[in-house]
Amino acid sequence: MARSDRARGLPVKRACAPASALIIAGGRGTRFWPASREARPKPLFAPDGKTSLLAATISRLQPLIPRERIFVLVAASHEKAFRLEISGKIPVPNLVVEPIGRNTAVAIAYGAAVIRRRLGDGMIAVMPADHLIEPASGFRATIASATRLASEHDAIVVIGVPPTRPEPGYGYQQIGSVVGQGFKVARFIEKPALARARRMVASGKYLWNAGMFVMSTRTLSRELAVHAPALEAAATRMATSASHAALTREYRKLKFDSFDRVVVENSRRVLGVRARFAWHDVGSWQGLLTALGGKSGAVERGDVIALEAERYLAHSDSRLMVLFGVSDIVAVDTGDAILIAHREHAPRLGQVIEELERRGLHRYL
Repeated sequence: MARSDRARGLPVKRACAPASALIIAGGRGTRFWPASREARPKPLFAPDGKTSLLAATISRLQPLIPRERIFVLVAASHEKAFRLEISGKIPVPNLVVEPIGRNTAVAIAYGAAVIRRRLGDGMIAVMPADHLIEPASGFRATIASATRLASEHDAIVVIGVPPTRPEPGYGYQQIGSVVGQGFKVARFIEKPALARARRMVASGKYLWNAGMFVMSTRTLSRELAVHAPALEAAATRMATSASHAALTREYRKLKFDSFDRVVVENSRRVLGVRARFAWHDVGSWQGLLTALGGKSGAVERGDVIALEAERYLAHSDSRLMVLFGVSDIVAVDTGDAILIAHREHAPRLGQVIEELERRGLHRYL
């Protein structure tokens, strides 16, 4: 064992069993209304009109992690839609259903406990279902590096993405001392002010926190026992519960924050690796336009004609859409609803959802 590793409190250990993946597919994705609805949440949205965000996430994991070891965690209200989506992609029993939507600390603890019960101890890669990532080969190489690092150092490894701009809406991690093929995370900073984000990015010492974690199930269990013992005990019980009613009762009691806040920001066993891929959170239509707009600054999906138009996103499911003499807009037609918004207002579509609820227009939610 190297003295430097011992000094960091990160003992080296041998490699674990084969890795599994837990894909977190929660949330309604209200900022992608009207394409994303209660019955068809954001991970089922297809940015290219063909492949859903969830399907792309499952695909890019293979062959590094075989389909039999890929699990998707969803809320009970979305179970039917996700069951249809994963059919033929991963085994249907690998759909892990939360009886009640909770934050990521609960989701990860429960999902990992189910995987551990099903497959035994091993490495687990946890990631959201709704990010745009390319190339897939770079993503797999990053996950493989994170898996080795987590196994060798008995650590939780977080993936950091080199920032392409100062983004105040993202979380950041500060790069610390070198550990193997990764680094010690010096600290986490959540959503800094724009001026501070500019300084951080210019320094070259910070990475975007992509919300992806790699660790062994043993490491996760131990860290939960230290930082959230009630959650660890509940997750173990719930993973072995044969009663839906008992699972629901247990879930109702769990009031925990995000996995970052509950575990990662408090643990002394956190390392990081630098992503070898381009990453886009695509949290809104504006985010999708930024991610896919390229040099033209425009994104078209479906039957669209644009004349004398610039910096726009046009998405039509079935009908011809014509843009003429407009700029900086988001136009989305899903057949039963049409959205036309200035691109800067697109991230605030929660206000539209609130207005639909106020008017009792629940069929559009």
